Amino acid sequence: MKDKKAFLIQLIIGVIPISGGSILQVDYYSNMICAIGGGLVLSAIVHTARIVYWQNPKRQDIYERKKQEAHIDSIDERKQYLRMKAGQVTYQIMTFSLLLIGFVLALFRVEAWVIGMIFSLFIFQWVIGTTVYRILEKRM
Repeated sequence: MKDKKAFLIQLIIGVIPISGGSILQVDYYSNMICAIGGGLVLSAIVHTARIVYWQNPKRQDIYERKKQEAHIDSIDERKQYLRMKAGQVTYQIMTFSLLLIGFVLALFRVEAWVIGMIFSLFIFQWVIGTTVYRILEKRM
């Protein structure tokens, strides 16, 4: 029950936007609110079903093996390095992608606020990356 408690709370929280969106009579916003609630409810149901599936006594030994492998992977230094390297490469790819998308949108003369949002995402990503690096540098 302890594993399922968080997902049951998420299910209840998901029902609130669905009912609120049903009561609200503005087409666009009520649909958006219902979709948010539906996403929360669906993800809670899927995760609860996954927990029930793996807690079945027939699958208990396989589940324990998977948990043990996940624990070993979490403390393995090589895997930690690979995760950090993957994060670094992803950060670099996203940085250049945002700059390229902003440049292409500027060539197509898209509205200025759209281009501004793309470049502000680039600046936000750079600031967050630098801040996280400095925090981790002080800790280690």
